[in-house]
Amino acid sequence: MKQINDITVEDVKSVLTKKGYRIFTDIGVPNIVGIRNVNESSNQFIDRCWVWWTENGIEQSHNYTITTRPGFYYLENPIAGNNGTGILVPNQYIDCWELGMHRQKQFALCQRDGVVQVYRDNDKDDILDLDPKTIQKGYFGVDMHHAGLLDTDIVNNWSAACQVWRYHIAHQDLMQSFKALSAKYGYNKFSYTLLNQVDF
Repeated sequence: MKQINDITVEDVKSVLTKKGYRIFTDIGVPNIVGIRNVNESSNQFIDRCWVWWTENGIEQSHNYTITTRPGFYYLENPIAGNNGTGILVPNQYIDCWELGMHRQKQFALCQRDGVVQVYRDNDKDDILDLDPKTIQKGYFGVDMHHAGLLDTDIVNNWSAACQVWRYHIAHQDLMQSFKALSAKYGYNKFSYTLLNQVDF
């Protein structure tokens, strides 16, 4: 297993191919792939996200620090009440997101066009529970947004189930790129794949 910071975009492509997942090759269509760290900590930005697309024959690739898991606040205080806090299940989700406003506060990718799967963690402690028996499928507002305008090491209430970028400037630059690509090439549906570090 590779260290998460040593995983390259070529490594990601190789795993996607082995799993039979799609790699988007249409001009200007991004591949967005999260990688969940094997570390069980749930309150730090320790996951990664690779994003790449091809335009004018050139591949643009970017690597981000994110979290793919809820922070302590929502593990202890689930939004869904007795259903527990959602934790996105690793999988490939096609065309589930579009550009929009996350909670009317920031430009982001918003889950509006397709269902996803989440584990439900309902024991209100700070340990992630990934029990397949708890998996639910639906629209849960699993958006891809950034944390606060002041950079932070701690997730806390920045994620309930969302995929959250640690650095707001990097995230907003990416969203502006997506906005330009979407307008230029005529699409507004985005796909996301979540992998585990152990896949590498």
